[in-house]
Parts: sequence; C-alpha cells; structure tokens
Amino acid sequence: MTTLLAYSHLFAGLGLGAFTEAGARVMRIGRYRSFTFAFLNIVITFGLVQGLLVGWVIGGRLSLVSIAPVLFMVGAVVGILVEGLNGYWWRAWSWSDKPLFGIERPIDKAAFIGVVWGFAPILTVMVARMMVVRGLEF
Repeated sequence: MTTLLAYSHLFAGLGLGAFTEAGARVMRIGRYRSFTFAFLNIVITFGLVQGLLVGWVIGGRLSLVSIAPVLFMVGAVVGILVEGLNGYWWRAWSWSDKPLFGIERPIDKAAFIGVVWGFAPILTVMVARMMVVRGLEF
C-alpha cells in the first residue's frame, strides 16, 4: 500500500505538471527553448520533487490541514530555487513580454511564480489522496 501511495503522489505530480505547463503554453506566459526542457520540468520538478519528495515524503501520511503550511513553504522554496536557477544559469525557458497579473519584469515574474509553486505539493497530496480513496492508485 505504501508503494502504491507513493506512485499516486508521483502520478498526481505528473498530471499537475502537464496541466500547468499546457495552461502556461495556451496563455503564452513564456517559451521553452526546447520541448525537452518542458518534459524535464514536468517529470523532475513536478513529478519527482514536488510530487514524490515533497508531497509524499513530507505530507503523504499526515493530516493535510496540519501539514499544508509546511508543504507550501517547501514547495515555494523549491519553486524559487528552480526559477532562480533558470534565470541565472539554465536559461531553459524565458518569459513573454506581456504582463503576468500586472507584473512586467522577468525577475519579478520568476519570484511570483516561484512562490506560486508552493501550491504544487498541496494539490499533489490532495489529488493523490483522491486517487487512493477512489481506487485509482497505480
């Protein structure tokens, strides 16, 4: 059961990543240098890090109400780190010129989205638990 719960967190993270990246592409928020970087972001950052490591290891077995603030903080730290590494080293994606909720500078967009990443492990845990309750674990 524990392995199945871990897989449900991984797949919930992957699903959230695919949904998020598809939405960002439709809204033309930014552009990846290559599809490979988008794929790696979904698999590594959403699936493995936010889903499996943060979501399942930290919050997989605890009450979501009690662990949600910790999940948000760790998710936001991971998000800020990923956005910062991209801005200063990787250059895997770039921001579009149009404002994002009134934010115009790329560094400000990265900081804002980095904090929004805090919701990823919370949503992953919620979806993974719904998958298990409904018998949809993998």
